[in-house]
Amino acid sequence: MDIGKCFKDAWGLFKLDLGPLLVTALIASVIVGVASAVLFAVMAGGIGLMRFGGAAGGILGSASAFFAFILVFVVGLLAYAWAAATMFRMIVLRVRERRPATFADMKETDEIGAVAVAFVILGVLIGIGYALLVIPGLILVTLWIYALPLVVDRRLSVGEAMSESRRLAAAPGYFITFLTWLVGSLVVGIIVSVLNVIPVVGLIVGLLAVPFELAYVLSMYFQATGEGHLIDAAIGQAPASPGAGG
Repeated sequence: MDIGKCFKDAWGLFKLDLGPLLVTALIASVIVGVASAVLFAVMAGGIGLMRFGGAAGGILGSASAFFAFILVFVVGLLAYAWAAATMFRMIVLRVRERRPATFADMKETDEIGAVAVAFVILGVLIGIGYALLVIPGLILVTLWIYALPLVVDRRLSVGEAMSESRRLAAAPGYFITFLTWLVGSLVVGIIVSVLNVIPVVGLIVGLLAVPFELAYVLSMYFQATGEGHLIDAAIGQAPASPGAGG
C-alpha cells in the first residue's frame, strides 16, 4: 500500500466535492452542538432543582438530566451516522461512477441505520480495546478500518463488513494497513492541533479534516480492493476503463 498515493488520492477526491462534503460535516456539527447546548441547559436546571427543590426536585432533576443525555446521544449518533454515510457515498459515487456530489445527496438516508449500528458496535468493541492498555484497540481499528466503507459501498451487514474488512486489511499485511492509517491520522491530527490555537481557523480546519480523513480511508480501501485505478480516473489522472463503475 502506497502511503503517498493515499494522501494524493485523498486530496484529489477531497477537492473535487469540497462544497457538499464540507456542508455535510457542518450540518452534523451544528446539530450536535445545538443538542449539546440543550443538554447543558437541562443539566443546569436539574442541578438547580436538586439544590433547592428538596427530594422531589432532586428526583425530577436527575430524571430530566438522564433523559436529556439519552436524547443527545441518540441525536448525535444519528447525525454522525448520516454525515459519515453521506460523505462516504458521495466519494464512492465519484470514484465508481465519476458522478459529482450534489447537495441533493444529503437527502439519501438508506444507510443511516446500518452505519449507526456499526458506530455503536465498533465503538463499544474498539473502546474496550483501548481501555485494555490501548494496543488491543489499535489492533481492532486495523482489522475493521474498512467496515464503514463496506457498509456503504457494498451494502453489507455490519457482521459481513467486519469480516470482509479483516480480509482486506490482511491483503497488504496488517502492519502496513496499520502504518498507513496511523500516518494519515497523525498528520491530520498534528495539523488540526497546531491550527486550533487560531480560533476561527481551527474551527474551519477541524471541519475540513473530517471529509479529508474519510477520503483518506477510502483511498486505502480502493487500494486494498485493487481498484486504485478508479480513483486515478475519477480525479483525471488516467482515462476511464470500460465498465469502471461496475
